[in-house]
Amino acid sequence: MNQIISFFLKFTDKQYSTFRKLASMIPGIIVFLVLSPFVIFHISAFFSGVLSIHTPRIFELVVTICALLISIPLMFKAFFDLWIIGEGSPAPIAPTKHLVTTGAYSWCRNPIELGTNLYFLALGIFFDSLTTGIFCMLLGLTLGTGYIKLIEEKEMLLRFGSPYKEYLKRVPFMTLPYLSLTRAYKHE
Repeated sequence: MNQIISFFLKFTDKQYSTFRKLASMIPGIIVFLVLSPFVIFHISAFFSGVLSIHTPRIFELVVTICALLISIPLMFKAFFDLWIIGEGSPAPIAPTKHLVTTGAYSWCRNPIELGTNLYFLALGIFFDSLTTGIFCMLLGLTLGTGYIKLIEEKEMLLRFGSPYKEYLKRVPFMTLPYLSLTRAYKHE
């Protein structure tokens, strides 16, 4: 893991053009929005055959629409926060220059990951069933959380130091705004 973190740190103190930042995202888009959903879907569909929850299709479609209505704007908002405020991209090969703690990042440390898992839920439901959608979301959450905890957070601590350490304490890992607000009130 340390070798991966060291590799990503090589990209931190460089100035990137808009084209470079956009180009750096192409592999991530292919991997995280096309290939991994495809693999996650097929693994999840297999497991949903073993443990199936039968729900009316109209209910499944309503859940799909709700998940997409949350996930897509959330991912775009988080992306633009990184692009404009952070002056970088979500791609580790064209990272942000500044720690972003506002917007979606003020109530969730990983809004892109949260949006991605809701997107996986929607895809699984739409193309198969609620059970497959739940398995897709859980598998995506497991893989994404593993990457974040083993690599991304350590790399961010090395890049941003104590401000990031404070941010880790202050902002929940992954939650929706309402849950984040109720958490904040409990600690006051």
